[in-house]
Amino acid sequence: MKEQKDARLLKAMTDNGDYLVRLCYTYVQDWVIAEDLVQETFVKFYEKMEQFREEASVKTYLYRIAINNCHSHLASWRYKKLQVIESWSKLMGESVDPENNVLANESDALLVAAIEKLPTKYKDVLLLFHFAELSLKEVSETLKMPENTVKTRLRRARKMVGLTLVEEGFEYGSDT
Repeated sequence: MKEQKDARLLKAMTDNGDYLVRLCYTYVQDWVIAEDLVQETFVKFYEKMEQFREEASVKTYLYRIAINNCHSHLASWRYKKLQVIESWSKLMGESVDPENNVLANESDALLVAAIEKLPTKYKDVLLLFHFAELSLKEVSETLKMPENTVKTRLRRARKMVGLTLVEEGFEYGSDT
């Protein structure tokens, strides 16, 4: 039994690990924290493996656990304290991460900022569909909502991001 459980975990990690790290990164914007959240995801999956009823795919089950981990992390006191410290550092003129500041592309920064402004219910759908590359059905299963609701939220999220980009002066088709 333990060998089967270990093999199933190893397969889940191999098949979904990279996708989960990218998904978590879109939420927390830090690769190290994203990797920690994915590790927590796999630990929870391993612990609850017997309870998994296979009503959905392992992939959608893992994505749901990862999203819940990200939401918990973002709501945590530790994360909020870190945000205050980073904001204070920026106000004082200190660059928190100069490497990222140099590497950041202006249009990417605008897009990320526009996505970050979205309410969670729209951000979840957008990230799962476009960045995690889940199908509409998989997003529906992951978020436990009807497929038409996913479509509506995806359309609204795209519209909100587009409006935010226009407000910020992003020009479609330009290299900036």
